[in-house]
Amino acid sequence: MSDLISLVSIFVLGVIGWITYKVYIWPIYITPLRKIPGPPSESLFYGNYKTFMNEEVNEPQLELMKKYGNIVKYYEIFNQPALIITDTTMVQDITLSNTYDYVKPIVDSVAFIGRGLPLSEGEDHKKQRKMMNPAFTYRNIKNMVPTFTRVASILISLIENKMDLGESNIILAPYISKTTLDIIGLVGFNYEFNSLTSPNELADAYTILVTPTNLGFIISKLSNYFPFIRSIPIEINRKFNNACAVVNRESEELIKRKLKEAETGELKGSDLLSVLININKTLPIEEKLTDNELKNQIMTFLVAGHETTSSATSWALYLLAKHPHVQDLLREELVKAFPDKSTFNPTFDEINTLEFLNGVVKETLRLHSPVTAIRRINIKDKTFGNYLIPKNTSIIISTTGLHKSPEIWGPTVNDFDPKRWMDPTLTKNISNISFLPFNAGARGCIGNKLSLAEFKVILSILIRNFVFQLAEGFHVKTRTFTSSKPDSEIEFIISRVES
Repeated sequence: MSDLISLVSIFVLGVIGWITYKVYIWPIYITPLRKIPGPPSESLFYGNYKTFMNEEVNEPQLELMKKYGNIVKYYEIFNQPALIITDTTMVQDITLSNTYDYVKPIVDSVAFIGRGLPLSEGEDHKKQRKMMNPAFTYRNIKNMVPTFTRVASILISLIENKMDLGESNIILAPYISKTTLDIIGLVGFNYEFNSLTSPNELADAYTILVTPTNLGFIISKLSNYFPFIRSIPIEINRKFNNACAVVNRESEELIKRKLKEAETGELKGSDLLSVLININKTLPIEEKLTDNELKNQIMTFLVAGHETTSSATSWALYLLAKHPHVQDLLREELVKAFPDKSTFNPTFDEINTLEFLNGVVKETLRLHSPVTAIRRINIKDKTFGNYLIPKNTSIIISTTGLHKSPEIWGPTVNDFDPKRWMDPTLTKNISNISFLPFNAGARGCIGNKLSLAEFKVILSILIRNFVFQLAEGFHVKTRTFTSSKPDSEIEFIISRVES
């Protein structure tokens, strides 16, 4: 009996010693990352996440960069050291020079996204990217623009109906989100969400999965270490798991239907998924995507093409309402291009020739990029300057830090100034490693042209039809860690633009 007690005691002491080493001794005293400046850990359990989620800190990434420089060490869950960077040498290595030396961290969103293009790695990613490129040609995207306009026109009618009922103060974000969801459903896989006009089970499930909360973020991070956490029967897990089940069921039914149409030669749609399936039919067996890989692209289109455009449009309206003179200049350009708002139906080329609109869009993406951080883990040891970055280090490229760096953008870095994009003396210094709303290189967003065209059409039709103002004294916080969404609902005072 005493031998058993001794063995148990040794085991317990060993476990305690191992945990102490992993969460305290190694992160503080041994890791090569200890030489990199950064804030001290606040907790052996949650590291520095309390600072990142502190509602009193407006943009925690920026605050760390200002204090510690462009390579900052911080601590994640279980006190594991990680990096936040805006160092352009490292950014270039990660995004352009050695892309596949850096992998995406395992996240529980794979439960509903699957290993589609965003979460695939190495040769698998190369295969999917090569196969999907033809679906995002100029020809295909320009044919989607009428769909953007048609759905956006439903949004215009909805706003006008509210105004006819005496409403002038309207919270627009939920309606813009439904607009972009309806659009990506149609152009992505010819699915009628109709969420602007009616409830939809798949739309509701998807909203649950992509709407971030601080608790959801913590559970997601913990589930990377302890997958069983998602099985604990609490309300947030029940909602997550039920939503995953709905998404998987609907995606499987949709892909089965389209594959059956492809077998009989009846798949004639121009939506992205139909184009992919028809391309897939022509490929040699070693290059084909499996049925499951094709199914995963459904959620890829949704996640990449919905919330990012929705968030960017909400921020653009906020910035234009805050700067009415800029809003007036944009409207002048739109009125000149489209004198009759009742026949607003731009082509892809027309919407992309509007210089000031392009400046407004880019400046919005600079100040409020939908992707505030690009997360990677290096699979090889790396050396940058005097710093050794051991393999398996969690690295965050701070898009926010790059986009708001005075070294890159000058003394007016915090100003909303669309005209900066029309000044060659300023734009000549901007590269694809200093402006990263869609990432860059082999892992850059494959649908960036689609997203930009959609953003421009929705914003244009809104500004052409309405004047947007903010309630006096209204100010919105900028959250840049778990989400780029506004921290509070933006209520606009809306009035009509006369024809």
